Amino acid sequence: MKSEDENMELEKEGPFLAKLSRENSFKTPEGYFENLPEQVLSQIKLDKLAGNETHFKVPVDYFENLGHKIQSEVYLDSIKTENDGFNVPANYFSDSQKSIQNSVNIKPKTSKVIGLHFIRYAAAACILLTTSLGIYFNVKNETSLDSQLSKIPAKEIESYLNQHTDGNDLPMLIDNIDENLSIDDFNVDKTN
Repeated sequence: MKSEDENMELEKEGPFLAKLSRENSFKTPEGYFENLPEQVLSQIKLDKLAGNETHFKVPVDYFENLGHKIQSEVYLDSIKTENDGFNVPANYFSDSQKSIQNSVNIKPKTSKVIGLHFIRYAAAACILLTTSLGIYFNVKNETSLDSQLSKIPAKEIESYLNQHTDGNDLPMLIDNIDENLSIDDFNVDKTN
């Protein structure tokens, strides 16, 4: 039943193929291999008897230029073998394994390498230290009593001392007075 369905389908799809016989058309004639050597030899004899004409023609001036062409080809071949770049060095394949192993077994040189992390931290510490010291000395100078008093004009200090000093302040003033000063420097005119 399957073959009938297949035949019907084949007739629908390809009517030309359905009409062809289903025999193997690739058959050798009987006695083909037995008679083959005789047929080949007879064909060769027929070709020899057919004519002695040569079908090969020699180009013009072939023999005159032959020596020059051969010499130039020999010269080109010698140049190619010397400089073609694709020649394998002598004993390449036998020595390559040894040379590769020797290059792999070489111990690398050891050297101390300073890590970049250390340099970064050292640079950051230096910057932090100089900034801190600059700020410290600047703030210390600005907050010291000498720094603050140097900013006050001398007339204001004299005016303050004239108004706010009494007899109890005298020992403290004497202790803090510079020895190079004379008494005349303290002579304050109270008429102002």
